[in-house]
Amino acid sequence: MAVVSGQSGAKSRVRNCAIALFAFANVLAMALAQNYKEAEVKAAFLYHFTGYIEWPASAFESNSSPFVIGVLGKSEVHSSLQSVVRGKNWHGRAFVVKRVDTAKEMRECHVLFVAGAEAKRLPQILEILDDAPVLTVGESEGFAQKGGMINFFIEQNRVRFEINPDAAKRAHLTISSKLLNLARVVRQ
Repeated sequence: MAVVSGQSGAKSRVRNCAIALFAFANVLAMALAQNYKEAEVKAAFLYHFTGYIEWPASAFESNSSPFVIGVLGKSEVHSSLQSVVRGKNWHGRAFVVKRVDTAKEMRECHVLFVAGAEAKRLPQILEILDDAPVLTVGESEGFAQKGGMINFFIEQNRVRFEINPDAAKRAHLTISSKLLNLARVVRQ
């Protein structure tokens, strides 16, 4: 049995899981706070979603490829997200946050945030991505029901999210049951 810092592997995994859940709970608490801007809350959620979703190895060109989060359309989420991921990594991969517009740029992302004003393009975006392992996240009514994977919505002045697990499955992404339990689950 391998020992890591004086703990068994199972204990270490439980401890790491508890730490991750605590961090996600902090994002939820932040979503409840009135003094945070909506874009900051969404950016924090986007970052924390990455810890509860598995991408296939084929989603990365190499072991040193960055983890790319694209923002389609004009949104304050872009700058907030850059601040949130600064100095952090995803399983040893550097985070890259960039604005995207072309089909090629969208397919190079691991997460694609679709700003509300771009929601009318959703059918074309989903056609471009097809079954590519790109997590699509939006902020417009009906986004998840129309094939997007995660959608932010406001309920009682708080940022909430809904998940379409079928859309994620088609893109070969695995969403943790822990994240699904925190979301409103929707179907197409």
